[in-house]
Amino acid sequence: MVRYRSKKVMAVAMAALAVVLAGCSGRAASSPGTADGSGDIVIRASYPLSGPLVSAGASASGAKAYFDAVNTAGGIGGRKVDFKVVDDAFDPARMVSNNRQFAERDKATIVINFGGISVAARPPLNAAHVAQIVQGGEKELSDVQNFPYTRAFVPDIAWEGELQGRYIAKNIPKAVVGFLGFNNAFAESQLAGLAAAGITPVKAIRIPPGQGDLSSQVTELKAAGVNVLVVTHGPPTIGALLSHMGQIKYKPTIFIGSPYADFASTVKPAGAENVVGALSYQWFKDPQNPALSDDKALAQYRADMAKYAPSADAGQTFTLTGYGLAAAIVSALRSAEEISSDGFLSAWDSLSQEENPLLIDQASLTGEKDGRLVHQYQLHEFDGKSWVARDSAIDVSKAGIAG
Repeated sequence: MVRYRSKKVMAVAMAALAVVLAGCSGRAASSPGTADGSGDIVIRASYPLSGPLVSAGASASGAKAYFDAVNTAGGIGGRKVDFKVVDDAFDPARMVSNNRQFAERDKATIVINFGGISVAARPPLNAAHVAQIVQGGEKELSDVQNFPYTRAFVPDIAWEGELQGRYIAKNIPKAVVGFLGFNNAFAESQLAGLAAAGITPVKAIRIPPGQGDLSSQVTELKAAGVNVLVVTHGPPTIGALLSHMGQIKYKPTIFIGSPYADFASTVKPAGAENVVGALSYQWFKDPQNPALSDDKALAQYRADMAKYAPSADAGQTFTLTGYGLAAAIVSALRSAEEISSDGFLSAWDSLSQEENPLLIDQASLTGEKDGRLVHQYQLHEFDGKSWVARDSAIDVSKAGIAG
């Protein structure tokens, strides 16, 4: 089901990932694509459909289904979306190669990339004047001055780090803070946010995606006297980490980064009993969170999943993220003065209080000078059964963080 908006895009359908596999100042005045008002709107994506972050590839399924549903309902101004996804296995060289083909061979109007490796993949798209939308929280992705064709859909993880740091400084005065994250710029951005709040971890551990044995890292943290642990790492790492900590009865206060504070990535693999009391500043909904069982947007999401992609996993947060990302792209395309990379980016930057099915209550999409659309977080705590909101939403752009 697709619901139209006067200024808001709602609703759509989901498709299985197997279907996926088948198939602003400073910008130049011209861009590739179909700006003449006819033909398909070419959108391409490079996702990790294999490799250490294959879980993130579920986003492709959600995005593909959303665009298919829009096409079924008549497209955007009568024009269909031509959307295809290819695998990069979370390899930056493959992503760069994919992006070059999208720009040169496919003449894409919009390209979607995932993760920190997208930082290295900016040059070919910016050189070709093709809009790049990244699911990535690295601070570098806010550099719209030097890369005017790149935008990040998700918030800057440094903001989340600063929110975590402010909470720790205010509420845990004798905190001995440890950090565990990826061995890339994502971790560096989050650590910069913690530092902005006056928090320097006594132990900062960075490990690659996919690592499952964390026993030696836990020993390091415990030996350092860490009683507050900030962790932002994907499956299977985070589940294995919290499970092991539970087994050895090591129970520091835990802050889980928003990208992985969900049932699919953390709660179920770790065991709910090992997540009790964990805190997380969240900006998007978890489709498996029992506290959201009556959420209308998620009810529509589940209905769309059942109708359009019964074999896909509606419980995966990354699938829902793809759904929300596609909705944001369609929002901008519908309001664009012309369907081109430049017209799309101008509309993206101009979105204001735009509803989106992915977001927590009290949140909306609004363009800011950093090129990002999401600026609102809400503190949640895991009570053993669900993630429960502990405070009202915080707009980082108004709290002296995003500025």
